[in-house]
Amino acid sequence: MELHTRGNWSSRDDRRITLVWLLIFLFFIVTGFVMDLKNYFHETPAVSKIVHVHAIVTTIWLLLLITQVLLVELDNVKLHRKLGWFVAGWAALLTVLAIAAELTWETAHMNMPEWSTSFIAISIGSMLLFALLTVWGILLRSNIAAHRRVMMLANIAITMPGFARLCQYLVPFPSSFIGQFFFHYSGTLLILLLMFLWDLWKNRVMHQFLAGVFLIIGYEIVSIQLFRSAAWTDITHQLLGAWAKLGL
Repeated sequence: MELHTRGNWSSRDDRRITLVWLLIFLFFIVTGFVMDLKNYFHETPAVSKIVHVHAIVTTIWLLLLITQVLLVELDNVKLHRKLGWFVAGWAALLTVLAIAAELTWETAHMNMPEWSTSFIAISIGSMLLFALLTVWGILLRSNIAAHRRVMMLANIAITMPGFARLCQYLVPFPSSFIGQFFFHYSGTLLILLLMFLWDLWKNRVMHQFLAGVFLIIGYEIVSIQLFRSAAWTDITHQLLGAWAKLGL
C-alpha cells in the first residue's frame, strides 16, 4: 500500500466521493436526532435555553458543511474559500456552545437515578476532537487532498450523538466494553472503513488520513474506558458541581 503526503491526482477526482461521505454522515446525524425529537421536547427537567441555542447552531453548522461541499462539487471553489474563515469561526462557536450545553444538561441530570455523568468523556471529548481536527484541516488547506480528508474526519468525529440516539431505538444498551464501544461508535467506524477502502482501491491513502483515523479510534477507546470508570465519575461530579455554581 502506497501512502501519500500530497495528492498526485486531480482534486476533482475526490469531489463526488466526498459528497457520499457527507450524505452517510448526515444520515446518522439527522435520523438519530429526528427520532429523538419527542424526548427532546418532553424532557424532565426541561431542556435549558443554552441547549436550544446549541441545537440551532449545530443545524446551521450542518447547512454550512453541506454548502461548502456543494460549492466545490459545483466548481465554485472561489466562494468556498471566501466562506472558509466564516465557517472556521462557526466551528469554534459550535465547539464552545456544545461543551457549555453538555455541561448544563449533565448538571441538570446528575442526581437522577441510573444516570452516569461519566458520559462527558464521550460527548465533550468528541467536540474537542472535532475542534482539533478542524484546526489541523485548516492548516492543511494548501494541500487540497489532505485538507478535504481531515475536514471530513473532523465531522465524522461527531457522528456519535446521532448514531447513539438511533441505536437506542434499535438495541438495548449493552453492559460490556465492546458492546458500549460499538453502540456509540459503529457509525463512525463504518464511515472510516468505507473511506479507507475507497482510497485503498484508488491508491490514494494519505498519511494525514491514517493519522486522523488512529486519533479518532484512540480517543474512542479511551472515552469508553473513562465512561466505565468510577474514578472518572467522581471527577465529573466535582466538575459539574463547579459548573452549577457558575449558574450557567
